[in-house]
Formats: sequence, C-alpha cells, structure tokens
Amino acid sequence: MEEENANLTWEIRVSEGRAGTDPEAPDWEVAELEDGVVKNNADIYDNLTYAEAQQIAGMWTKKKEDAGV
Repeated sequence: MEEENANLTWEIRVSEGRAGTDPEAPDWEVAELEDGVVKNNADIYDNLTYAEAQQIAGMWTKKKEDAGV
C-alpha cells in the first residue's frame, strides 16, 4: 500500500440545514479536506459555535505546521 502526501486543510462552514446567522449557535462545522475534498465524512466535526470551530481548525493547522508537513 502506497501512502501519498495529501495536502490537508480545514474549512469552517455552516452545517447543512443550519442558518449560520448566530456565531454563538451550534450551526458550524469543521471539515478536513484532503487536496480540497472531504474524503471521509467522519472527518467533519459539527454542532460547534463559530469560536469552537475556529479553535479546532487553528489547533489542527498548528499541529500540521509543528509536524513540518
């Protein structure tokens, strides 16, 4: 099995069916994108406030940078 080096990024977005008008409402999700595409729905973390989504995306981005990937 070959392992490829995917370009991982994280996108904050409004969850499907949610308004996304209140940053304090749990309307937000963070999706892990591999080369710009969600490869696994288990990599979408939802029911977050906007601040929680920003914190999670920031944490994962920092971990990636710290790993030198």
